Amino acid sequence: MAKRKQYDDDDGRTIVDMSGVESPSSLFIPRVPKKEKTAPTEENNSSDERPWEKNEFSKDERRSFVLGAMSASALIALIFIAVFGIAIALMVFFIGK
Repeated sequence: MAKRKQYDDDDGRTIVDMSGVESPSSLFIPRVPKKEKTAPTEENNSSDERPWEKNEFSKDERRSFVLGAMSASALIALIFIAVFGIAIALMVFFIGK
C-alpha cells in the first residue's frame, strides 16, 4: 500500500467527496457517461417543466417565429461581413501604397 503524503496545513477535513468521480479514459475520445435509469415519477413528467414542447402554436405562428429568427441571424451575418469588408478596405488603403 502506498504511503499517503502528509501536509503541514492539512487538518483532515473532507471538502468534497470525489470518490464517485471517474477519470476519463481518453481526452481525445471522450466517452458518454451512462445515465442511471430511474422510474418515471409524477414530478419528472410535469408538463410545466418543459413548456417549449407543447404544441400551442399554429403553422403560421411557427413559420413567423422561424423566419424572424432567420432574419435576425442574417442581419448579424451582414453586419459581420460589412465590418470585415471595411477592415479589408482600410488595410488595402493604408498598406497597399
